[in-house]
Amino acid sequence: MNSTVYLSKTNDPYQGACEALDALKFNVKGKKVYIKPNLTGGEPSERGMTIDIGLVRAVLERLHDCPKITIGESCSDTVKAFNELGYRQLAKEFTNVHLEDIRKADIVWKPVPRPFHTKEMPFNATVFEHDYVINIAKMKTHSLAGVTLCLKNIFGFVPTRKQKLMYHPFIRKAVLDMNQVIKSHFCMIDGVCGNEFDEVQSTPIKTGAVLAGENLLAVDLAGGKVMGIDLYENETYRRAIDLWGKPEIELLGASIDGVKVVYRQGCLPSTRVRYCKETAASILYRMVNRH
Repeated sequence: MNSTVYLSKTNDPYQGACEALDALKFNVKGKKVYIKPNLTGGEPSERGMTIDIGLVRAVLERLHDCPKITIGESCSDTVKAFNELGYRQLAKEFTNVHLEDIRKADIVWKPVPRPFHTKEMPFNATVFEHDYVINIAKMKTHSLAGVTLCLKNIFGFVPTRKQKLMYHPFIRKAVLDMNQVIKSHFCMIDGVCGNEFDEVQSTPIKTGAVLAGENLLAVDLAGGKVMGIDLYENETYRRAIDLWGKPEIELLGASIDGVKVVYRQGCLPSTRVRYCKETAASILYRMVNRH
């Protein structure tokens, strides 16, 4: 897979996305496309938790004769996110666009080819009706996973809160299982305004970057450099490189040094307590449920 990554230095998410997509000659025709944005309730992108809708608009403008286009997410309040962030209007504006609340989707269990955490996992069935997945992540840190970029964004395809509970405390391995089942064909990161320190609390950090490329690992590794985080030292990404190979990244556009902002890592004591409770609940839940 092409390991070219385009880095746009910008304060405008839409313009940055257009620049990156055009530079990479992104143009999808005749495919059934699933777009997975990283949304956090109805939070505006300036608060650092949710991607800017401008990236999705830029993608939709470059999809041609696609018989089916789905935009799906399973955040804390997907309906609110679609309503307040402009996705309802976007779906009316572009033909063949359907919005999916993954929390309410039909569920299908899929085997994991090379399990790191579990041998099979539940996903929303709809994504497997598409042949092209576009993964649009937000640039954020995460106390368990290290970062929330494209690799972790696939976590949103697990439908229900209880099912997520089985995997979230073990996310460093679970996301490797998830990404073996659902392959991202094109990836983007909204780093115009990211989020640092605690993943539950909004702590926005202006970065002015949009990244894009076909190779998920290449895009994430470049994104980590923009954040001042060496993902080659991250347990999950080391395993991912062993699994899929180390990408030889060709960076186009702006330089890393031109946009680099060091993100603080860590979390609030309340978040640590929350994860301890989640781990205990996850173990109990897995004892009596399919996993």
